[in-house]
Amino acid sequence: MKSYLGQYYSATQDPIEASILVFDKNIHVGYRDDTGKVITEVWELASIETSYQPSSQESIIRKLQERQISIQIAGNDASNYIKQLQEEIRKPWHKKANARIWTKNILVLTGVLAFFILLYFLIVPWLSEKLATTVSVNTEEQFGEAVYEGLNADATKDSAATMAVNEFFSRMDIPSAYRVRVSVVKGDIVNAFALPGGRIVIYDALLKQMETYPELAALLSHEFTHVNSKHATKSIFRKLGSKIFLSLLFGNLGSVTGVLADQADELKSLTYSRKLEKEADLEGLNLVMERKIDPRGFADLFRHLKAAAPVSGMPEFLASHPDTEKRIEYIREKAATAVVAEHESLRNIFEEIKQKINQ
Repeated sequence: MKSYLGQYYSATQDPIEASILVFDKNIHVGYRDDTGKVITEVWELASIETSYQPSSQESIIRKLQERQISIQIAGNDASNYIKQLQEEIRKPWHKKANARIWTKNILVLTGVLAFFILLYFLIVPWLSEKLATTVSVNTEEQFGEAVYEGLNADATKDSAATMAVNEFFSRMDIPSAYRVRVSVVKGDIVNAFALPGGRIVIYDALLKQMETYPELAALLSHEFTHVNSKHATKSIFRKLGSKIFLSLLFGNLGSVTGVLADQADELKSLTYSRKLEKEADLEGLNLVMERKIDPRGFADLFRHLKAAAPVSGMPEFLASHPDTEKRIEYIREKAATAVVAEHESLRNIFEEIKQKINQ
């Protein structure tokens, strides 16, 4: 907005001193009439014309419909300014100065929001995973039970096979702060997964693919490592991120278990990073090698599962894991110096398991 002093001219009266306020779309003209009354007129910029008279060095402003009325202002600034505003009015909306400013502001705001959204999705999962490392064993067990109950796994559990697999794991004699409980459930899915706090679930379709007890030892040691190294807890917390971050931050464990129970079906196909999977492979391999169990069980397990893919589709146990051949390769390298002994008790239990799931 700009303000000027000038003369108001009309056919019915002498020139009157006036004040002129120029806005984006109109001008306000104020003056006193013959009686001393203050008069204010509003002229739309679209309904006036303006020019500069070099002879008198004045800007002349006229109403298009009432040309006998005019305003004269010293200098050319008023004329130039009004012409600029009129030109701006005639521009398409996207070319107007205000539109460009708004567009720029919107782009800046969008960029800022995008930055904070990106920061949120990067930082919250990372913080959630860091918080997972501080969770106690008892709390992890509560979380794992919430997911397990949400899956309703007991409804399809093979009790006899479950008892035998737990006996197999017990005979492996792997010390841990966790109370490891393995459940064998019936189903056509070739899969196994670990839950926080010691729960391991194995589908009997996966057990049917196994041919030797070192394969079962490899599977259990792999899934046990996910539990013992808090992989399951970290991955679940990272996956759910904001859904549990604030609850966990403020110690509302009841809310966390509720979220985990609601997400149970999705969490059964939880995937780990390649780094965590390789760690589970190698730590699991160390466990079987320390017990002189044939480490080829890992390679045999992976190979048999991969062979099942043309029939049932890629087994979930492999589909969410690193490249099978690479896994076999680094396991072979690590196991090159392994000392192997026969474990008759494990072989007998494995044969018992195979009988039970094939009945």
